[in-house]
Amino acid sequence: MTTLCRELRAEGVTTKSWTTLKDKSRAGKLIDKGYLYKLFQNPVFIGIAAYKGQHFAGEHEAILDRVVWEQVQAMLGRGEPEQRARQNRQGVAPALLKGLIFADDGWAMTPAYTQKGAKFYRYYVNTASMKIGKEACSVSRVPAGEIEAAVIAQVRKVLQAPEMMSQAIREVVALDPAADAQDVITTLQSIEPVWDELFPAEQARIIQLLVDRVTVSPTGLRIDMKMAGMKDLIQSVMPARKVA
Repeated sequence: MTTLCRELRAEGVTTKSWTTLKDKSRAGKLIDKGYLYKLFQNPVFIGIAAYKGQHFAGEHEAILDRVVWEQVQAMLGRGEPEQRARQNRQGVAPALLKGLIFADDGWAMTPAYTQKGAKFYRYYVNTASMKIGKEACSVSRVPAGEIEAAVIAQVRKVLQAPEMMSQAIREVVALDPAADAQDVITTLQSIEPVWDELFPAEQARIIQLLVDRVTVSPTGLRIDMKMAGMKDLIQSVMPARKVA
């Protein structure tokens, strides 16, 4: 960092210059290490927006690969890679229910987190609360962990339900008459026991395939399943052959 800072200053690179409302010019300042640290730690590069101490999934595309981002954070001394990966899963990583969860008033709920010391607190926040105020929301925010645990429990239950297995067999055989029904059953039964060992990204993929919508109300939670996704799930994990 010191070398980079020295090179930038030697080249005369400065921070952004600007003009006040009273039309007074303010020249940029030479780059220092504090500025670089703040710049490189800005999560906007990986598609995350910050607002009043909370972080949200931004509407802009990430311009930096998350792996590179983690490597940079490790180099900046903000924790070992394992610790950063754990924090990533807990707070910054794409949430399991991103794009699936809504309040009962119809507004989408977006992932957010707050940080106190080294600990992350994750939530899903009603987008209406950011646009028109939380007083207008039936549900303004909910703890992410509790909601995700309820959805995961439902998905794991579905994977083991006999009626769901029968439906999955019908869908797969309809596409490939040569498909073996026992292979379908074995595939579904193999997922639930190893769920806790799956990478978060793989868990999220399964959730996205099988869950159509999660609706949160002041009195409870509704989970609508997307059974058409069962076919895609089986296709992707079936060991012997892929369904056509």
